Amino acid sequence: MYDEKTGKGLLRHIIIKLGLNTNEVMCVLVLNNEKLPKEKELKDLLINKFPNIKTIVKNINKKNTNVILGDKNIVIYGDGYIQDKLGEYVFNISANSFYQVNPVQTEKLYNLAIEGAKLNKEDTVFDLYCGIGTIGIFASKYVKKVYGIEIVKEAVDAAKENARINNIENVEFISGDVEEVLDDLLNTKKVKPDVVFIDPPRKGLDKKSIENLLNVKPKKLIYVSCNPASLVRDLKELEKVYEIKSITPVDLFPFTSHVECVAVLGLK
Repeated sequence: MYDEKTGKGLLRHIIIKLGLNTNEVMCVLVLNNEKLPKEKELKDLLINKFPNIKTIVKNINKKNTNVILGDKNIVIYGDGYIQDKLGEYVFNISANSFYQVNPVQTEKLYNLAIEGAKLNKEDTVFDLYCGIGTIGIFASKYVKKVYGIEIVKEAVDAAKENARINNIENVEFISGDVEEVLDDLLNTKKVKPDVVFIDPPRKGLDKKSIENLLNVKPKKLIYVSCNPASLVRDLKELEKVYEIKSITPVDLFPFTSHVECVAVLGLK
């Protein structure tokens, strides 16, 4: 086992991802080295004992960090991804791509966000921090065009594949830092969104993105937050231009203090 204090040892983490509606299982072995002793024997043991394991991946993380996953993945069994079904859509989930841990509540969360947006067929939508494209794909059938932005390239590749397997043609996923890509879309390419979905990590929005949104003034902002503290901080800035219509908590993490919130904002 890996020791964080000394940086020695091989196995750092074991991650199990489950497709709740497909019963497909991914096993991710996070390692401090690419070489895994008795790799074939371990693989055979796992797939014989647990036949619903669809893929086994070695994730290599040699950095002295508390970040769980490294950038390099080596597939030792299967395709390197599993599938799950959310609503009417199928999603490919890879080792590094973010996927909510509670799919039952996730469906409710995304439907709440879509309902709050009151979308129409003429709308152009931005999906910031889009991950594997879940919110953008949920929104796609109601609008003219969706632009999704995500910094994790592997997640963007998965998002593009998810659009393809669901036969969705009005979405475009862009890999890059949200701050930079949003700035480019708004100020260089002059794409004006009607509605913006925001689903950031716990740290919330950066100042430049908030400034850009305040300048461009989309009709509606739908802010999905996993951290009430950064949500409140960001809403305080956004209230210069926007009125908070509603904030609805959704419990994705039973028996913990954590909660997701969907905040709906309209122009004053």
